[in-house]
Amino acid sequence: MRYAQIIPVGLLLWGLDAVCRFRAGAELAGLKNAVAVVIINRELGGAVAGPMNDWVVAHPAASIAAAWFYVALQSTVTGAVGVLLIWRRVPTFSLHRNALIACNLIGLVVFWLYPVAPPRMLPGYHDITASVIPLFSGVLEDKAANQFASLPSLHVAWSLWVAVACAALVRRPLLRAAAWLYPAATSVDVLATANHYLLDVITAPGVVLLAYAIALLPRFARRLGLVHGGSLRRHGSLAGHDRGAAGQQHDPRGHHGERRHLGDHVPWPAGEALIKPEIADAD
Repeated sequence: MRYAQIIPVGLLLWGLDAVCRFRAGAELAGLKNAVAVVIINRELGGAVAGPMNDWVVAHPAASIAAAWFYVALQSTVTGAVGVLLIWRRVPTFSLHRNALIACNLIGLVVFWLYPVAPPRMLPGYHDITASVIPLFSGVLEDKAANQFASLPSLHVAWSLWVAVACAALVRRPLLRAAAWLYPAATSVDVLATANHYLLDVITAPGVVLLAYAIALLPRFARRLGLVHGGSLRRHGSLAGHDRGAAGQQHDPRGHHGERRHLGDHVPWPAGEALIKPEIADAD
């Protein structure tokens, strides 16, 4: 049953794909909002994506590699890392799981409120994925909400989540550093295939940081004494309990040093939870 914890993520993915059916006017709003995003994108230097897209379409081998990278790796790599977190019984699995769920919830809210058509739907760009993998574009993608879910890029957000989660799976600094090559490659890929704007890529780290902050909120609330045992604490009613529990907290070094390693490589606030057992171990 441990692996059933992946189900909420799958339901959210269905929600992202189904939002177009419930959000009236998504197509018209997405194309309209894309004009504003293009203007901001140019100010940020996003025009570099145009030559990248032209270069990839002129090289068939690069087109095939870029298209399959975009289509296949987001779900398979993220799913594989999630399964490894469960299989290895990583103490901070629930933190990473909840952060990934929060990433998708944030994306769902933004896509609903501000749908944006990707650059491949605009003049001057080549839809590389559609030309290389017609089945994906014609059968799957045309029925999905991600036609107008360009901002922010969940492809990049998921790849960043993978890099952060890998810090809980590997200890060698070189391997941890190598994990960050994946989000770097994903960022290049989504720009070169004209599936996202530079603005989409830039906003993705903010989504991940906000997602981890949301995932940590209940744990910080428990630590601060705002909630206890699933209910709000009454002021002063459990003061004696707090004093007794303070002397019973276990040594953070009891988890084979995993949290100490992770805390050095994951930004706050996630890093603090990874090295504080009283925060990270609470479900």
